[in-house]
Amino acid sequence: MTCDICEQIKKRKNAVYASDKIVVFIPDEAIVQGHLVIAPVDHYPILEAVPEDVLKEMFIVANKIGIAVFEALGAQGTNILIQNGTAAGQEKPHVLLHVIPRNENDGLDLMWETKQLSEEEMSTLELQLKEQTGEVGAETTVEKPDKGDEKKTEKVKEDYKMKSLIRIP
Repeated sequence: MTCDICEQIKKRKNAVYASDKIVVFIPDEAIVQGHLVIAPVDHYPILEAVPEDVLKEMFIVANKIGIAVFEALGAQGTNILIQNGTAAGQEKPHVLLHVIPRNENDGLDLMWETKQLSEEEMSTLELQLKEQTGEVGAETTVEKPDKGDEKKTEKVKEDYKMKSLIRIP
């Protein structure tokens, strides 16, 4: 299966900026004038698969693109949006970071209703999330055999990308 986004990146179709890691382009189906998309050059179907250096560049460029949108188009605000997984509205199997210029009364409704959780629901949710996020970014020690008989320990970061592969849309 060919990825439409990968093809668009190769052709640099509607590109306004490109580096060796990312491309910024105007989508064929923009939701407002000035809507831009930042995509990794390499194919990554979900956010958790994108290497940290690429994510870093995507967000740095999103910040600079936001400034350009304010200055060039006179936008009054921006939405920075990633739809990660089909349940979140992701339609293409390629990570996309949307920069959406906003103006008062532009008719674009990205608002959602908030829900009040009970104290019990909040407590349960907090425990569940703390259990899963407690080790985020933490280093773990792994024993690696050396060429000799001595055991060698090495600190490595846990690979959350592998855990997230079952979420690929």
